[in-house]
Amino acid sequence: MVNMTMKHLSAEHFISQLYKEAPNIALDQFSSWALEQLRQVIHFDGAIWGTGHISTKTFHTQYSLDVSGEIFEQLLKYLDINPIFSELTENQGQAVNMSDVIEDSDFYQSELYLKCFNPYGIERILSSIHSDERSGIFTLLTLYRFNREDCFSEQEQQLQNRLLYHLLSSASHRLFMELTDYNPQRQLENRSALCDAKGIYHSVTQKFLDIIEQYFPAPKLQKFPFDFLSHSTSFSYNNLLFEVLPYGELYKISVRVKNQLDQLTNREKQVVDKICQGGTFKQVARQLELSPSTVSNHLYRIYLKLGINTRSELITLVNTSQNK
Repeated sequence: MVNMTMKHLSAEHFISQLYKEAPNIALDQFSSWALEQLRQVIHFDGAIWGTGHISTKTFHTQYSLDVSGEIFEQLLKYLDINPIFSELTENQGQAVNMSDVIEDSDFYQSELYLKCFNPYGIERILSSIHSDERSGIFTLLTLYRFNREDCFSEQEQQLQNRLLYHLLSSASHRLFMELTDYNPQRQLENRSALCDAKGIYHSVTQKFLDIIEQYFPAPKLQKFPFDFLSHSTSFSYNNLLFEVLPYGELYKISVRVKNQLDQLTNREKQVVDKICQGGTFKQVARQLELSPSTVSNHLYRIYLKLGINTRSELITLVNTSQNK
């Protein structure tokens, strides 16, 4: 079988496609789409992409391409006798070739091969694990070939090393676009986490972790620091404001630090929002079903509370608060 590395896409084109096309791909199709793109850079016959948490030692998400999804269960079942696992954990983010870990003559006679891989036609394995020490989330990406003579090369190994980061980054970006009303001009969307009822992270942004670790400085939290289900949907805690929304069997948690604008009433916040969108007193009044004089009075009280005097100062304060 002819090695087909780099057969359609260059690595640069692949990376560009990941970020450029991600917004146009349905979330539930993103992983399979991304693997198909990767297949045009590194030839493989089947692949799996799973995420989980170190504490649970299970897969939270499982995606497979041209190989049975049962392989995830088999991998966990035979984890203790899988020699590639220790290599992966010791070489985080680096692609590991099974043939570099165990001699072919031993591998193809092993219980691992006969019970875990052979039933699915898997002959060659190129795998990598990435784990985030802050969140405890790990990601497994493994490429398979069904022809024993078609070995993964060192060049392909290096290529997977390079592309893994972009696969993970684009997948995380796509997920949080789905979970929020994404607006590239605002950064609040980047302060979210997806958790189960026990607070175990399934996906989380670094900005979310930055805020949590600043206000809950316990070492190696690796999960949400308190029982959020005992609170209401929106609540404050330790000078932070949280919003919790159900997402299937999980929960999306958003966080931000309290700021000056939080002292405003809901009506005053509505006025601020419309003013910052460029509305005149008459336009804001019509949209909120108020009189222009009432809008003017609201704005006067807003200026007093915030210690400012002009519309431009208000807009600057709002933008600054949103991007902290």
